[in-house]
Formats: sequence, C-alpha cells, structure tokens
Amino acid sequence: MSILSTLNIVKSDASDFRTRGINSMRQKLIDRIGDQIALVESLDQEKPFQRVRYRRVRDLETDEITETPVKTRVRPWFIEDKDGTILVWIKYGNQTLQLSKDKSAIRVKDHSELASTLDKVRTAVRDGEFDSLIKGAVEGFRKRFGKE
Repeated sequence: MSILSTLNIVKSDASDFRTRGINSMRQKLIDRIGDQIALVESLDQEKPFQRVRYRRVRDLETDEITETPVKTRVRPWFIEDKDGTILVWIKYGNQTLQLSKDKSAIRVKDHSELASTLDKVRTAVRDGEFDSLIKGAVEGFRKRFGKE
C-alpha cells in the first residue's frame, strides 16, 4: 500500500479559499479613509497634513537597505457645495465609487459631521458592505489596462 493512497484526497478549487485579495483591497480603502479623517482633523486644527510613507533605499557602497520617510500629498475627497453643505466622495484608487445607482456622493450638513461620516463609511468597509463596489472598481481598472 502506497503512502499516497492512505491520504484523504478530495477535489477542491484553491480560488474559492482566497480571501486575501478582497481583504487587502478592503484594507487599502480603510487606510485611505483614515487619511481623509486625518486630513479633516488637521484642517480643524488649521495645520497642513501629509501622509508619510516609507521607501526602501539601497546604499550602493555598503549594499545596506534603509527605509527613508517620504511625504505624500493627500487630496481631499470632499468639497463644499453652493448651499454650504459638504459633498463627500469615496474613491478606490482614482475611481469614484458609485454608492447607489447614479449616485456617488454623500451630503454632509457641515464640517463638524465630516469625520464621523467618514468613520461610519470606514466601519461599513470593515463589515464588507463595499466589497462589490471595490470589485467593480478593480474590474474597471483591468478593462482599462487590458488585463482581462
């Protein structure tokens, strides 16, 4: 009797178990919403906000890799409307997500509600309510770049 015949071999598809893809996409959106919340809070304090990312740099002489901080600009996803309310868009990459049919913005009464509204959206993303919207945006990217 061979060793292989003693194992319980079943039919399966590994792609059914890959949740890493949507989890990493969800985390990317959560991080960007966190940047928007930090931007709103810095605007409340009248301070500039720049996100700090770390870039790996290899020293050619010593062949040592170090991480150097790089400041990047965060573009706001919100704008004040003519009537004084604030419109907030949720973006994945550079694409605005359609939150409802032909509707892509959230109207907020004033600047004080902006951070709490973005926090509610972040909670909804964590709960998986935006998964279909994220997948739709990713499919749009793939079609644009011919990766289908």
